Amino acid sequence: MRTILAAIAFAAAAALASSALAGEEGCTVCHGKEHVDLSKSIHRSADVSCTTCHGGDPSAVESKDAAHAAAKGFRGKITRQAVAESCGGCHSEVQRMRPFGLRTDSLAEYRTSHHGKAVLEKGDSEAATCTDCHGVHDVRRVKDPLSPAARGNVPATCGKCHADAELMKRHKIVTNAPADFAGSVHGIRLARGEPGVPTCADCHDAHAATPPGATEVADVCGHCHGETRDRFRESPHFAASKRGSMQQCVTCHGNHAVKRPGFELFDAKEDESADGRGGTRCLTCHDPAKPEDKGAQTAVALGRGLREAEAALKDAAARVDAVEADGFHVEDERESLDKARRGLVRAVPLTHTVDRARVEAELRHVRSFVQEALNGCDAVVREERDRRIFGSVAGVVLLGVAGVLALRRRAAVKS
Repeated sequence: MRTILAAIAFAAAAALASSALAGEEGCTVCHGKEHVDLSKSIHRSADVSCTTCHGGDPSAVESKDAAHAAAKGFRGKITRQAVAESCGGCHSEVQRMRPFGLRTDSLAEYRTSHHGKAVLEKGDSEAATCTDCHGVHDVRRVKDPLSPAARGNVPATCGKCHADAELMKRHKIVTNAPADFAGSVHGIRLARGEPGVPTCADCHDAHAATPPGATEVADVCGHCHGETRDRFRESPHFAASKRGSMQQCVTCHGNHAVKRPGFELFDAKEDESADGRGGTRCLTCHDPAKPEDKGAQTAVALGRGLREAEAALKDAAARVDAVEADGFHVEDERESLDKARRGLVRAVPLTHTVDRARVEAELRHVRSFVQEALNGCDAVVREERDRRIFGSVAGVVLLGVAGVLALRRRAAVKS
């Protein structure tokens, strides 16, 4: 009985394989390249075939008309306007996507995006659709480094359109974003392969791609910079941003061309070559020559205080290194330096409150830990010095005692 059942199962499997092969061979007769691309796709492992998207009868190899018969549901080449709905036909089904752990709101989000509205509502054939970002027949998992939608490839994928001068000119969009991002602190770290670095999709969203509004920027940046966002909301700048006088985050740091901020942001004049895309400095808006400009006085004080604390920390670290090189144990002193560094890290987001008193209080803690490390170095060096002096004195005393004893012994022998 088992032999019969096994034979039936084998025959059924062979029949299915033959049917699938016939289907593949049928499409491959004319569409060899597409078949090769599909064989590399994640869709291949999910039983997505040519007919899933294009319809038709792949087994009708006798003629093109038979394979492309309307009665067989043949849809032909999918137009750009129909791509999103075609992909969304599967990717909106909860039961179908559940085994793969994929979201089912991609199509709904795309409809709300600038891209989606341009394609679906205006019939714009140049706006991005699913295949522009994920590929056509060779769709790969987004975690596959060869996928155009992989994190490391996202800027280049977006840049295919957004760096195209002629294309962007027709849509009245500037083309500096890809180059700005590549030279930014985010772009440089992403190119190095560092984890957790934002890409275009993290700030603009992948499917609901829309530039963050003036009131949303801090929340977008705040996904990573939560502490900074919260401190900014305590500042007078937050109220100014609500009035529309400035843009949160972007006014000072820029958007795509974000640079790693240094302390010169507080108390140095703007570079003459600066174009503003990388943000502006405090003294661009505030004038330290005006005594009534309290913002300028605060900015200068913050810059000076942070720079002095950093310099003191650097000097103390050099002192600890030198003492350690002389053979002393400096574990306690290094712990003090670590506390000072953490304090300096806390002080930076605290500057977004522009509360001079709070920042200076934190910097006092930094300086106290720096001094603690220096005092510890002085103590271990002094202790070693005292030990050597004591050892030297003790040695002299012992030699003196030994000399006296030797003289007494010699005198006793003579007598």
